[in-house]
Amino acid sequence: MKNTNKLFWSFLGLTVILTSCQEQPKKENPAAIAAEAEQVIYEAPKQIISLEGADSLYINYKDRRATNIVEMEAKYQEDKKPFVPTQFVTFDIEVLQNYLNYVQQEAKTGGVQADSLRIYLGNYGITKNYKNRHNTVFLVPTAKTDDGYGGIYLDDGNAKLIRDYWKSSSEENDKEKSKASFLPNFNTRMMDNHESLILNFGSCCTNLNGDF
Repeated sequence: MKNTNKLFWSFLGLTVILTSCQEQPKKENPAAIAAEAEQVIYEAPKQIISLEGADSLYINYKDRRATNIVEMEAKYQEDKKPFVPTQFVTFDIEVLQNYLNYVQQEAKTGGVQADSLRIYLGNYGITKNYKNRHNTVFLVPTAKTDDGYGGIYLDDGNAKLIRDYWKSSSEENDKEKSKASFLPNFNTRMMDNHESLILNFGSCCTNLNGDF
């Protein structure tokens, strides 16, 4: 009988210990909790268009613009090879994300808030390094400054309007000379303490992948 009671109490004690262990809450991983809390769900921008809409835009450009570009460029082709117009420009997503972060950082340091990007169309023409005359795009950050709203650059660390940069010269000839040399140099530093925030050098391609 004594052995039976002893066995009973031993079994009861073991059961209590096991039950109490099971009832203890699980310890959550702080890093996992923080990551879950910081997760952001993005909604689709209202500017997104359908595949059919994009295809229509592409066809209109090809029929109404690209054909004319080919005919015009044929006049300047010394080797008589068919000119293939640029049909899209590719920027790596990582490059764009870094660029946006950089622009917002530099604009804030310069005393403004960059709130949009202007995508300008351009053409490389014929220079020492660019002889294909392909079209391109370049991105210009815009912001509101004390002098108005528009594309910005940095002047000695302060955000200024690009259009005012062209007005800074006292003589019209100097202004035109300065303006003509602004983009062909392709240098981030324009002059002394002037710094550009313009992004270029995406990959220019023809429609080899057949998206449209």
